[in-house]
Amino acid sequence: MAFQDSALRKAFPNGLQGEIVRGASGTGVVAVQYALGRLGHLHDLCDGKFGGNTETALKIYQRAVGLPVTGKVDAALLTKLDSVVARLDLRTPAMKAADPLAYLSDFRSLQIPEIRIVGTHEIYNWSSPEIQSAYGKWVGSYWEVLKQNRVEADCKGMALFLMDQFRKQILQDRFISLTHPVRRGAVEKPWIVATRDKTRGFFNRSDSGTPANRAGYEAVKAVEKLDPQHSMLYGVAVHYPEVSAHHVARACTRVWDWSSASHNGGDTSKPEVPVNQLQPGHLIFIDHSGNGSFDHTVNVIKVERDSSNHTRKLVMAVGSFDDIRDNSSDTEPTNLGLINTYAEEVTVELDSNGRISSSTVTWSSEPDYIVKTRYSARTTLMEQKAGGKLFIGRWA
Repeated sequence: MAFQDSALRKAFPNGLQGEIVRGASGTGVVAVQYALGRLGHLHDLCDGKFGGNTETALKIYQRAVGLPVTGKVDAALLTKLDSVVARLDLRTPAMKAADPLAYLSDFRSLQIPEIRIVGTHEIYNWSSPEIQSAYGKWVGSYWEVLKQNRVEADCKGMALFLMDQFRKQILQDRFISLTHPVRRGAVEKPWIVATRDKTRGFFNRSDSGTPANRAGYEAVKAVEKLDPQHSMLYGVAVHYPEVSAHHVARACTRVWDWSSASHNGGDTSKPEVPVNQLQPGHLIFIDHSGNGSFDHTVNVIKVERDSSNHTRKLVMAVGSFDDIRDNSSDTEPTNLGLINTYAEEVTVELDSNGRISSSTVTWSSEPDYIVKTRYSARTTLMEQKAGGKLFIGRWA
């Protein structure tokens, strides 16, 4: 009987001949890894190499479904895998919605807490302390919604999307109308919203347009050969047109500015921003070249402090993109089809002296069996290149 899952069916057109054991390689291994990954058991790339991680994932799955725990692929295992993955629907709620943006803006249905303002002013703006406080509380709740729906964007798009969604909710909850800081009176642009069913020009598959020649996309291409339905749009991609990270930086008030004393001299345990000044809702801007143009943005989501008010834990939301053609920063993407957007959550723990003790990607919009995560404390709290600069800002 033919397998129902397209990847397993293509990898095993005549069924399984014998067993697949550790040390094996090839298309069949990719198909098994892909199935285990989709079921949440494999946290390693679908590279077609049957190693220790794949064996461990197999044993976990065999134990979970009551099969003999051998760590080997046999006919019974493939039949069971096929029956389960064929029924999987990995679409997020926003993907299933007729209008993903409307779904992500239905704050009551999403159970986002009502925004409350402690103050008696008749007019509020982004510089009002009450607004800053409310945004800092709100951003943690809404970030969880974005994670659940695998919302992704480039860095300035993620910053703008969080800000713009807050504007929508505070208008609903408190009838407070906040300006769009970046446009400053100009006509606001509509968001471009894409899913795998409506790609809107976003990169979707490397075999349906420009090939993904970038290093690190080997598992992507291996899975694409087996699954014609696979898409790099795992959730909802949002894009705000005609704006750069530098535009966003200029729209923010600086809470802390760079000085030469901030450079860590290559010590990757030392942040290059004052972590004790960070608050939820702050944005960290990075000028990689030091030429005065800020080209990366990081959103501070949560801050945990100890009894001495020292920051001990940071949760940051990072939007970004890969130029799928290559790994060079010298090539400039000219359209959405050349970039693969994604989002990651970076959690950094610090000791009482403000030094970094751990850095972990605690969530990614792209599965870890397809691509490796990219961000860390090094790419969010410091810029080690000569001349690189950072500043902390807030919407204003």
